[in-house]
Amino acid sequence: MKNLDGSSLSALTFQSTDPERLAAFYRDAVGLPLAPDQHGAIGTHYECDVQGIHFAVLKSSDRMGGPVVPVFRIDDLEAAAARVGSLGATALHEPIELGDGMRVITFRDPEGNGFRMIEIKA
Repeated sequence: MKNLDGSSLSALTFQSTDPERLAAFYRDAVGLPLAPDQHGAIGTHYECDVQGIHFAVLKSSDRMGGPVVPVFRIDDLEAAAARVGSLGATALHEPIELGDGMRVITFRDPEGNGFRMIEIKA
């Protein structure tokens, strides 16, 4: 479902000190078909798509934003970053090129919760 501004929930990412173990847990516990992958600036991680939502388990990093982080797909990363910044969000890093036309940036909302925005140019 898209919001009025065109954004939609794109992904949920999980941060882990042991991504392989956590990916195995979610495979066994709830059937997420998480498989190893590597692209762009992201090292080896585990990912899958289920009913249009991308799930990823990544190595813990301050740039992740938190243990579980929602990722919202937007059309224009710079415009969206400016908008959420003006509303009190703090960027944790500059946009990261993920390859295949994807760029992502992580924020903390005014309460300190992490979230990401991703632009996908197909």
